[in-house]
Amino acid sequence: MDIITRLIEQLTAEDELVRIQAGEVLIQMGSAAVRPLIEALQNPRYPARPLIAALLGQIGDKRAVEPLISALKDNDKLVRYHAALALGRLKDRRAIKPLVYALFDEMPPIGPDPLTGDLMTVRAAAAQALGELRAEEAIPALKVLLTDENRGVRRSAIQALGQIATKEAIGVLSKAVWHEQDEALLEQMIRFIARHPSAQTFETLQQISQNHPSERGRELAQVYLREAEFQPKPQFRPHQQQTAKSRHPFWLIGGAILAILVAALFRLGWKQNRYATSAIAGSLTAIAFVFWKHRRKNRSRQSSPSELQLQPSVISRDETV
Repeated sequence: MDIITRLIEQLTAEDELVRIQAGEVLIQMGSAAVRPLIEALQNPRYPARPLIAALLGQIGDKRAVEPLISALKDNDKLVRYHAALALGRLKDRRAIKPLVYALFDEMPPIGPDPLTGDLMTVRAAAAQALGELRAEEAIPALKVLLTDENRGVRRSAIQALGQIATKEAIGVLSKAVWHEQDEALLEQMIRFIARHPSAQTFETLQQISQNHPSERGRELAQVYLREAEFQPKPQFRPHQQQTAKSRHPFWLIGGAILAILVAALFRLGWKQNRYATSAIAGSLTAIAFVFWKHRRKNRSRQSSPSELQLQPSVISRDETV
C-alpha cells in the first residue's frame, strides 16, 4: 500500500486530528494526490467523499473539475455541498451551468454554519461558487434566491451579486433592498450598492436614506452619502491653471538659452583655460538649479492643502452611468 492510499484511508479515522493531518499532507502533495482522490470520490461506498471533494478544491488541479461537476448530482447532499464549494475555488467556467442548476437543489439543510449560524444548503454553496466565478450568466437565477426563505441562501446570493458587480447585478440588489427585512443582510446589500458609485447608485442611496422602512437602512445610506459627498479632492483654481500653463514657455526658453551659453562657453574657452571654463559653467548650472528650487517651493506654498476645495466623489445625477 503506497503512502497516498494510506493517507486517503486515514480520512475516515474516528480521531479528528488524524483526519486533519492526513488532509494537510495530501494538500501538500498536490497534483500527485489528485488521481487517487478522484477515484475515491467516484466510489459511492467510500465514507469520506465530502472531505475528498473539499480537498480537491483546495489542491486546485483542473483535472478535478469534471468529477466535481458530476458530484453535484450525487445522492449525498454533503458531497454536493462540498463539490459546489470546491468548484468555486477551482474557478473553471465549465462549472457555471451545472452550478446554476444546483441553485435550485431542494434537499433540506445540512446543518448550522459554525460561523454565521445560518443553515448550510447546497443552494447557498452553489451561489457562493458562482460569485467566486464572477458568473454574469447566473444573475437571473441569483435574483430568484434573494426571496428564498433560508437566510443563508439569501446571504450567499447577495454576496455573489456583489462579487459579480456588473451594472445588472447592482441593479438587482438596488431593487431587492426594499424587500429585505433582516438588518444584517440589508446592511450587506447597501454596502455592495455603495461600492459602485454612479448616478443611479447615488439616487438609490438617496431614496433609501429618505424612504426605506428600516431605520437602520436609512441611517446606513445616509452615512455612505456623507462619505461620498464630502471627500476632499485636490483641484487647481482657474488662475493657478493659467499661471502654470504660462510658466512652461518661460522654462523652455530659459533652459534653451542656458544650454546654448554653456555649449558656447565650452567651445570658445576650453582651449584657452579649461579650469576657468569648467568653473564658470558649474556656477551657471548651480545658479539655475537654485532658482528652479526657489520657484518650485513658492508654487507648493501657493497650492497648500488648506486651500483645496471639497468636491463630491460620486458622479452627479446629470452624468450618464
